[in-house]
Amino acid sequence: MTSSLLAILVLPILGALFFAFYPVKPKSLSALAAIFSYCYSALTSLTAILALASDSGFSIQSRAFHLGVSGFEMIPRFFLDGCNASFVLLLGLCPPVVFTLLRDRECRYGKSYYACAFALVAALAGVFTSDSLLLFYFFWEAALIAVYFWIGLYGKPGFHAPRVYPVLLRFVLFTLAGSLPMLVSIAAVCAADLRDPGLHGLAAVVSRMAPNVRLWVFGGFLLGFSVKLPLLGFHGWLRDTYNVAPPACRALLSAAMSKMGAFGLIMILAPSFSGEILRFAPQLQILAVMGVVYGAMLTLAQERLIDLLAYGSLSHLSLLALGVFTAVGAGDAATTGLSGSVLLVFNHGLIMVLLFSLDARVLPGEESPDKGLLTGLRGRQRRLTAFLLLAIFASASLPGLSNFVGEILIYFAAFQASPWLVFFAASGALIGAGALVRFFHSVFLGSSSSAGRSEAILSRDLDAGETAIALVLAAIWLALGLYPMLLLHPVERAILFLDPVGWTG
Repeated sequence: MTSSLLAILVLPILGALFFAFYPVKPKSLSALAAIFSYCYSALTSLTAILALASDSGFSIQSRAFHLGVSGFEMIPRFFLDGCNASFVLLLGLCPPVVFTLLRDRECRYGKSYYACAFALVAALAGVFTSDSLLLFYFFWEAALIAVYFWIGLYGKPGFHAPRVYPVLLRFVLFTLAGSLPMLVSIAAVCAADLRDPGLHGLAAVVSRMAPNVRLWVFGGFLLGFSVKLPLLGFHGWLRDTYNVAPPACRALLSAAMSKMGAFGLIMILAPSFSGEILRFAPQLQILAVMGVVYGAMLTLAQERLIDLLAYGSLSHLSLLALGVFTAVGAGDAATTGLSGSVLLVFNHGLIMVLLFSLDARVLPGEESPDKGLLTGLRGRQRRLTAFLLLAIFASASLPGLSNFVGEILIYFAAFQASPWLVFFAASGALIGAGALVRFFHSVFLGSSSSAGRSEAILSRDLDAGETAIALVLAAIWLALGLYPMLLLHPVERAILFLDPVGWTG
């Protein structure tokens, strides 16, 4: 299976190089991108499922490419087990959805559009599977570069952002403000042991550091993950970046790239800095709950679906962070909170990739629907409306759909810390769900005769292929909602790496 793990990393790089340099007719670009994404999805999904079924997962390393100078050593290592396999599975499922629902039939995008897309997929695959800290940081920054060129080349002025480049600059500065302190923390860890300890060896190295040094190292990692997730106060780049980004880019930003922050919280901070999380647990938990409520309250004031989804995502990802911050040091509830967070990572990603894709499908120009201009679309986009409503129910954590189980597990872990955390977090979740349902009623229900736009300039409804990919996602939501142990059991088994000194396997 090591060859499959290597293929997960190499194939999107080859795809990016293919679209960058191989001469392809413009009319064939979108079809080739869809075919490549389906092949990559099949390989990635199969490999991730085998890793979930395995007791210990598998890993690869190569001493032929090790870095050794002046006593310092770094050996490239990659791994896949029950914990990070859900991240990889999510990454594999997202591109087919994006390149099927957002197929470029009008040939508006060139080869570099798809080169940037697969470069981003390659970087995310590296982040989710790297065991070496330096490789982890390399892929972390590579993802920023891919998004920078994707938005820079194909971004469009948005409703809240009349120019692309100021928004792009803000996104880059926010990201660097988080990633550069994280680099300092990685350098401090490597210098302490004269080698790259990797994710599995990080806890042992950190435990030997002086408490004040360990605190600064923890702060560097936390800052990097807080910006990428994002947490409240670090989200200033969120709405405007989603507004100017191409639709496929914003779908992957929300569904997969934001999970880089979640990966850091679950796979780095929780096992390696449990003492520091416990020390600041009340402040971190309050910050997370404030993010849940703040994001939900902002959804009530939004007129456009894209803005509502952006702030709704902020609310859900803050709930994910609450699961991590309440799990550490919670005894038996630790596994529950972290398992719930991993489930929420996977389910939130699958829901948001469909919501953002459908958002861009309502109008031909990929504009987001505005409830002040549109109404009664159900009669003209029946399939799109049906799947949008199902995705809204899934996002609202309706019992029987996949998001419900992850949120309940997080609430259970948070209740051990304080019932008030659950009260405010659940209130925020209800507000966000209400805002989504209210928007759906305003735009898609009602009389079509009152619509501010004519039927002629609305996008077509979903065709058979698009309906099929949406049905696959719906089937996954139902399967994990009715029988969550399909994913929860292997995740829970892998979460047992967490103990007072970090990784145990």
